[in-house]
Amino acid sequence: MATLTVRELTHGYEAARRVVDGVSFEVADGRVAALLGPSGSGKTTILRLIAGLERPEGGDVQLDGASVLGRAPHRRGVGLMFQELALFPHLDVRANVAFGLRMARWPRDRRERRVDELLALVGIEALGGRRVDALSGGERQRVGLARALAPEPAVLLLDEPLGALDEARKRELRRELRGLLERLETTALLVSHDLRDAQALADDLVALDAGRVLQAGSLHTVLAEPASPEVASMVGWVRLVEGDARDGRVEESGVGSVAVPEPLEGPVLVMAHPSAMTAVPTGDARDSGARGTVVGAQPEGPLRVLEVAIGALSAVRYVEVRWDARDEPPAPGSPVALAVDPATLRCYRR
Repeated sequence: MATLTVRELTHGYEAARRVVDGVSFEVADGRVAALLGPSGSGKTTILRLIAGLERPEGGDVQLDGASVLGRAPHRRGVGLMFQELALFPHLDVRANVAFGLRMARWPRDRRERRVDELLALVGIEALGGRRVDALSGGERQRVGLARALAPEPAVLLLDEPLGALDEARKRELRRELRGLLERLETTALLVSHDLRDAQALADDLVALDAGRVLQAGSLHTVLAEPASPEVASMVGWVRLVEGDARDGRVEESGVGSVAVPEPLEGPVLVMAHPSAMTAVPTGDARDSGARGTVVGAQPEGPLRVLEVAIGALSAVRYVEVRWDARDEPPAPGSPVALAVDPATLRCYRR
């Protein structure tokens, strides 16, 4: 295990901007961090720079305070699991897992023991003699993980580890991978564009966009206290109202007005998280003052979830919220009120 430190990492140009632009963050010994951001935000490039597959134009990568930039990739103490896995289809599972160990000239008996350990660890000990092109998607993911772990890396890098799987399989493997990372106590950095992966696997979150860090901190802090509207949108918050704050409320034409949890004046953006909102009939005592229009409804167990359009046509946005009433939800096109505790809102000055 080791502490991974990335300092002012800079690399490359794409469409007149840097792919990685002064990126700094730290993953403490034994913790799991997630790089979260849209496609093209620089996530995978950062992994490649840490692993030594590309050389940065500026900045540093350190393990336990020592720079690794002068080391070859196989001497950095870093294991990388590629998004596309890069397994050898003509080799069986054991040979794929052992490949890097052979290249590193591990003695055969030590190599065989390590492969046995890893196949048992990831739960595929019965598949050692099978060709990887005969495996399921989930089984191939395990082979890729075992191969990344084979050289006993101080830091494990995972590039979209669940990206190629269907959602049902992802849910199962999220639980398994989290349990595996906890047992290993290995410092790990994973890349994902799916917030659900970060929520299930990570202790810490680094929000990226356009090659820059927007916010870094514990998973709970970034999710609950996003530092900017951009981060808030990335982690699931929605724009509730935007307008001038007066007398403790913010009003937007076509939406209504809501009370805000702090004294504010001037232009303000108020964001809410769908988990803290419910849809209620207009005129209900819980009505926050914000209104929307029902787009559709779908069952979720014994409850109903409404898709609600908020705002005027030129600035409409959509949110899924639970219908908090025993009656049938309103038909599409009907007005609906939103109930939300002002203490759960986040306000950003414009």
